[in-house]
Amino acid sequence: MSASSSITGLILAGGESRRMGGEDKGWLNLNGSPLVQRVISRIQPQVSRIVISANRNLDHYKDLGHPVIADTTPYQGPLAGIAAGLNAIETDYALVVPTDAPLIPNDLVKQLVHFIPARLILCEDESRLQPLFGLYHCTLKQSINTYLSQGQRKLTRWCQLQNPQIVTISDTKAFTNLNTPADLAIFEKNLPN
Repeated sequence: MSASSSITGLILAGGESRRMGGEDKGWLNLNGSPLVQRVISRIQPQVSRIVISANRNLDHYKDLGHPVIADTTPYQGPLAGIAAGLNAIETDYALVVPTDAPLIPNDLVKQLVHFIPARLILCEDESRLQPLFGLYHCTLKQSINTYLSQGQRKLTRWCQLQNPQIVTISDTKAFTNLNTPADLAIFEKNLPN
């Protein structure tokens, strides 16, 4: 059994996108391709299947050919989207990634699976933790739901409470995410091959 057969790709596409003027970032065009499609192409070879956690444009996301998990609760941040996704997967782990990160490493799963059976395996770059990139065990949904029910929403704080395994990824561009129109314009102008 390959490592990828026990991992579902979970793309978080449900943010409020305030700094992007409320635009659904998954559908922002980057050199002729929506951001969500770029993320799918990066992670699809690494996982057994993909699900998308979204809170709008659900039919549009479904047209991509992957199950869409509707995060229908009032917006509670990325943890709610992660919990909804973990509730829907059939594999032990989800590779959690955001929809606005077009340079996810093509070998990210390979770099992280060495640390299984840790329940939470997170990436960091040279300067900080990247909690939206990592392997989350399906059993973590109970902890997330309890945390959210207590009125807590801070993803990094919840992650720290789980005693995560931290993996440093040396690719300095791996966690590039596009939060503003200026980010998108600059990135598109300097798009790596």
